[in-house]
Amino acid sequence: MKTRKVEHKSIKMIKAVAIILFLALLFTPESIDRSVIAGIAITGIAGSFLFLLMPLLPHISAPSFLRNTYTHKRKKQKEDPPFFDMETLLIRQISYQVTDKIKAAYPDASWEYTRPIKAESLLSCDIIRIRTFHTGDYNFADVSLDRYGHLKLFMMTITDFTPLPGQKNPDGAKTDHPENPAEPPVHVDPESWYSLIGKPLLTELIGDLQARGHRKLFINEAGEIFIYANNTPEIKDTFQHFPPRDYWAALMDIFTLDELKAVETNDTLELSWA
Repeated sequence: MKTRKVEHKSIKMIKAVAIILFLALLFTPESIDRSVIAGIAITGIAGSFLFLLMPLLPHISAPSFLRNTYTHKRKKQKEDPPFFDMETLLIRQISYQVTDKIKAAYPDASWEYTRPIKAESLLSCDIIRIRTFHTGDYNFADVSLDRYGHLKLFMMTITDFTPLPGQKNPDGAKTDHPENPAEPPVHVDPESWYSLIGKPLLTELIGDLQARGHRKLFINEAGEIFIYANNTPEIKDTFQHFPPRDYWAALMDIFTLDELKAVETNDTLELSWA
């Protein structure tokens, strides 16, 4: 209905313009060149009819290469990955809550998940078991969220009679027998190594450790990254092609530029953060 009303108004407007131009041509004084007025009248009337007929003309689509470019840009904008991984963000936020709750009772406490978790488990109110350190007589805890989003933490003590790696069995034999010792790393450029290998792994690892209350980690000559849990080293990951000790001084400067405090102690590098 609105379209018909607009068309009806347009027809009335064109009729009025045509009448005005016709009257101007008819009553033009003899002193004025009538051919000029006639040209203006004819142009105005023709233009008015062309304006009326424009909506009836077939639509001309944009060239295919322009459409493809526009479509490609829109698809690219839609397919760009989000800046934050929402699952990782949610897990870390809950990890910070766990850390705050434990540190309220044990200021030097830190903790670890006993196995990788997913946000779906937390949102389903499943019980997640964590291993705690520097928490008195407790060494484990069960963590869960209730349906209102409140964090529940139940501390516990679990004794494991299995010998830890490096400890002796009752018969005096060691439990770990490395058959393939790590080969010495090849020559690398410390700055290139850090940008391509070191920093991506450290960023992810430090983010998780900090959320669980840790403030430092250690790296040995074999590139193994570990923390101390109750004075026992616990390996978290291993760097590939870790630079040899001759390059540690340059590597420490690179860590410092990245706001990490680096200290060489015996045969390890100690990295700490605020």
